[in-house]
Amino acid sequence: MSANLVAAIDIKQAGNILRHVESAEALEAGIMNPMAGTRPIRLFSIEEAERFLVLHDPALIAAGGPQVSVNYVDPNHLATWVGDVLGDQELSTGLRKIIASGKAYGFLVPEMKSLIATRIEQCKQVLSVVELAAK
Repeated sequence: MSANLVAAIDIKQAGNILRHVESAEALEAGIMNPMAGTRPIRLFSIEEAERFLVLHDPALIAAGGPQVSVNYVDPNHLATWVGDVLGDQELSTGLRKIIASGKAYGFLVPEMKSLIATRIEQCKQVLSVVELAAK
């Protein structure tokens, strides 16, 4: 799926994608726990969103019972936020393709996380080349 991110991005796009957004633009997510309900979380950057997408082992979730917690962000909301707030239509489209598979959330997370991590790395490479050129 990371092959969808072949288009080169410029410095401005890379900086915009990796920026920390204002409070009003934060991505809404939550940590779900059977005993405590859902604790709202706000994510302020694509890097925070990528770290928030936690790969869970189903056996550990089952064994955790009422004490287990799961990080959750609505996949469609994430894709919309990436496109509308960060301005990365290409990543948004890639996420929507993953979501369209109809898989359960736990199966979407590894693919979404990988795609986002690929884009983050691409942005960092663009910005590091610029930093090196400026020296």
